[in-house]
Amino acid sequence: MDLYQGRWELLPDETTGFEEFSDAIGCPKQGRETFKKLIYVVEYTKGGDSWTAKAEVKGFGEPKEYSWTPGVEFEYEGLDGMKMKSTITWDGSACQEKHASDAGEWASVRTVEGDLMTVTSESKGASMVQKFKRA
Repeated sequence: MDLYQGRWELLPDETTGFEEFSDAIGCPKQGRETFKKLIYVVEYTKGGDSWTAKAEVKGFGEPKEYSWTPGVEFEYEGLDGMKMKSTITWDGSACQEKHASDAGEWASVRTVEGDLMTVTSESKGASMVQKFKRA
């Protein structure tokens, strides 16, 4: 899991399945086009048994910081203000994530190969793939 440490920047042009996934989790259609083009930056650090993610939308507002312990559900507010609950575990080769909000539930798998992180998120049969580059 140490491979995840560092700063990562979303490559929005490489995202696939955005519309279908957004429909599946009940994301409002209004504003999706803008949302789809935003560049997210996340920085992961590890401290003992816990992890911290500092997340931001490049060029907008202040970053938010989230801390969690693998395998323990935690509550937080997303960058868009949505209240969420998540559990993140490590299976030896990937981060397995379970997320829930008022908009719906979904699972994500996060893998790292070199300087590329791939996040595959699924809900109700719809899948979205996002790619991040190490910044």
